[in-house]
Amino acid sequence: MIRVGQVTGAYGLEGAVKVTPLTDFHERFDPGACLMLDGSEHHVEWSRPSQPGIVVKLKGIENRTMAELFRGRYLEIADEHMRSLEPGRFYHRQVVGLAVFSSSGERLGVVEEVLERPANDVWVSKDGAIEHLIPATKDAVVQVDIAHGRIVVADWLLNIEDARESN
Repeated sequence: MIRVGQVTGAYGLEGAVKVTPLTDFHERFDPGACLMLDGSEHHVEWSRPSQPGIVVKLKGIENRTMAELFRGRYLEIADEHMRSLEPGRFYHRQVVGLAVFSSSGERLGVVEEVLERPANDVWVSKDGAIEHLIPATKDAVVQVDIAHGRIVVADWLLNIEDARESN
């Protein structure tokens, strides 16, 4: 299952929920779309932008009390509905678990987490107690090879880390 949104609370009295989208494809919340919530299939009756996020009314959730039960839960879609991304873009779950190497061949651990930041995502690579923060940008990430389970990053990232440690 792929998470496309997280319910942050109830909205109004009719069973609508406030949602933080976790997808770039906002049509996932269009009327008629099918989403999974707690293992049950629900169709979107209506949705509209809100600040922050969106408000979604799902069939089968008919009042505020029911809606409130889903606070913190995720709206999901089946893997087969995953859309292809443009070249150079990756789903978080595609990079988590990949081995990271510098251009010169030094092993830097495995990506354990993706941090979403305003400018760009940051991939957190860990090798034991050592943690590397890798900006997911074209100048920092040289290659992502999902098929072979590896990422190659620019050597200049290590030079920055070395400079920080010597101060």
